[in-house]
Amino acid sequence: MIAAFSLDAARAIDRFDRSDSPYLLLDAINRIVPFKLAMSVVYRREAAPVYVADTFANRSGKRALELYIAGTYILNPVYNAYLNGLKAGIYRLRELAPDAYFTSDHYRHFKVQQQVDEELGYRTYGWPAGMEEVVVAVELPQDELAEISFYRLASLGGFSDADCEALRTIEPLIGAIYRRIWQHCRQDSKRDTHWASFDLLLGDFGKGKLSPRECDVAHLILKGHSGESISRNLGISVTTVKTHRQNLYAKLGLSTQQELFSLFLMSLQRQDEVSSRSSGAASIVPAR
Repeated sequence: MIAAFSLDAARAIDRFDRSDSPYLLLDAINRIVPFKLAMSVVYRREAAPVYVADTFANRSGKRALELYIAGTYILNPVYNAYLNGLKAGIYRLRELAPDAYFTSDHYRHFKVQQQVDEELGYRTYGWPAGMEEVVVAVELPQDELAEISFYRLASLGGFSDADCEALRTIEPLIGAIYRRIWQHCRQDSKRDTHWASFDLLLGDFGKGKLSPRECDVAHLILKGHSGESISRNLGISVTTVKTHRQNLYAKLGLSTQQELFSLFLMSLQRQDEVSSRSSGAASIVPAR
């Protein structure tokens, strides 16, 4: 196992300037902690993530990654932890998620309800249903951060504490290899299209209808925060949070959190369509 890991890691270093180098790194990690699926992107402030690699085999998974990079990444706990200063390390997704993330509408819509409208392309959202996720975060130059996410079926036990500890043992080497690979990928990348921040997207979404405080509340609702968490984050009472929620629902003609989320998704979809028409681009996620 160690010998195979060392061989794949060495090949990843030797071929850092080749397109298969991220996959050689994934192969090396798989020798130590086997996984079913993996994907990696690099986050940048005020810009869309840069796709690096994935092992998703079907088209729906590829499309999910396309839409994730086009805009829905702003709901991801890893991305939001990055904006809040996430450091290099090994994390379970639950460690990074807001307090109500796993009961929120966007989690259920993306991760659990596999038969949602596939025309919108949100069937898998990059996190296939029934999977447990462990993240390797790699700090990069210029305030960028790489996410390498690994997935196993939760029904088969997911990732154990021993698995996470094994990843921690090799995490410094993973980071060193990834930074070398990224030096080449960043220079070679043509996908530097800037994307509006969540606040700007939300401003467009409720423009002319919501007050600044109502936008703040909607922002946190969409990210998966409970009323109590919104109260703590904004320094207002839970009663005031409820009042803002009722007001923004009324102004937008909504009655439930799911309707709020669906409306926001439609706004992202429209922006994705406009962006695709203007750029004439096909897929932003190349096949391996």
